[in-house]
Amino acid sequence: MLAGALVAALGYGSLHLIDASTPLAALLVPFLLIPTGMGFAVPAMTTAVLASVAPERAGIASAVLNTARQAGGAMGVATFGALAGGGGAAQVVDGLRIETAVSVALLITAALLATRVRPDAHRGASSTRQVVRS
Repeated sequence: MLAGALVAALGYGSLHLIDASTPLAALLVPFLLIPTGMGFAVPAMTTAVLASVAPERAGIASAVLNTARQAGGAMGVATFGALAGGGGAAQVVDGLRIETAVSVALLITAALLATRVRPDAHRGASSTRQVVRS
């Protein structure tokens, strides 16, 4: 999770530096870093969430995680649309800068929180399992 959050933050940070005259090819780096970071973070988050609950609650935990991810994505798109919509290129860039600054702050916060996840923190859920033999 830590590596994913930092790689995505680097992508959003580099996207923060663009302006209305930035060549399209320059967007390749941030648009590769952001999904790469998410590709590292999401499986790690899923593993951490599923390992922290009892097996019979894995479906609920997975559903809550995916619902939160989808809702966060929808809110992010709506917020960017509200910040950048209705204006010219300068307003789009201004909205993008606000959005990328918020994204970097949230991802750095996520990275800091990821350092607090202990590998042994998830043993409690698995150690309470009962073996049922038929």
